Amino acid sequence: MTLGEYCVVFENIDTEEFTDEEKACAIYMVMHMPTHNSITKKAMLAVIKWLFYRAFDVEVSDVRKE
Repeated sequence: MTLGEYCVVFENIDTEEFTDEEKACAIYMVMHMPTHNSITKKAMLAVIKWLFYRAFDVEVSDVRKE
């Protein structure tokens, strides 16, 4: 896969079109890019959210301070 293809996977992290392994590889490749100018804040936040819910078994209300 090319870096551009990894970026497409990264930017579409919520889709079922890609496997978790493909998503993990995309995250790894984007992490090691020299710059992230082509990656939107929205895509970065979606990936953080995707990783968060795989790492922790919490409800949103558990972490939200109200």
